Formats: sequence, structure tokens, C-alpha cells
Amino acid sequence: MGGDPFDPARIHPPGEPDPTPTRPPRHRPGEPFLRGPIPWAWVTTAAALPGKALAVGLVLWREAGCVNRRTVRVTLARLAGPRLSADAARRGVRALERAGLVSVELRPGCGLVVTLNDAPAG
Repeated sequence: MGGDPFDPARIHPPGEPDPTPTRPPRHRPGEPFLRGPIPWAWVTTAAALPGKALAVGLVLWREAGCVNRRTVRVTLARLAGPRLSADAARRGVRALERAGLVSVELRPGCGLVVTLNDAPAG
């Protein structure tokens, strides 16, 4: 079945990770993570969009998972990060909106109110 549990080759020093993990990696306590499930049709549609649209979409899914709601308030600064400029975030939101993956309401002085939509059929 799993071999000899007393096989010396299966022993590794304490504190080191198991050399053959079988489960997917998990986030550490306090570390941000992406909550799912995210519909695969949504992901593939966003991945086909230009630029950083998929990266922006994943940040929106993370924010929605944090509040357990489909609609989130975000600022371009929160969408942007060390590898994503505010301009790229703006273009990404627009691309997601044109594709029908999100609906965006602009509230002056309050940032964006973004609603994650179901992926369009077809």
C-alpha cells in the first residue's frame, strides 16, 4: 500500500517540509489568499482579455471573498500593487467590464463599486 512505514528513506529531519506533499499549498496565517470556487468560464474569458485584465479580476475575486459579497468597493490603488500600475488596473477593469465579467459604478470620491457577474454564455 504505502510501503514500509519504518523505511529510513521516509524519515526527514524535524522542521523540514515533507519532501513529497500530496495536498496543494496553503496560505500562511494572516497571508492573503484567493477564495473560490471561481467559475472556470469566468477565468478563461478574463484570460483571453488583453493586458492585466486577469490579474485585476483575481484581485477583485480576492476582495469579494474577503467580504463574502459579489459587489465590492475598491480603489485603483488597492487594485494596483508592486507589479501592477494604477493605469494597468484601470485598463483591466475596463476590459473586464466590456467583456461583461463585471459591472462598474463610479462614485466620485469613493472609488469604484464593482460587481462580479457570471461569465457570458458562449
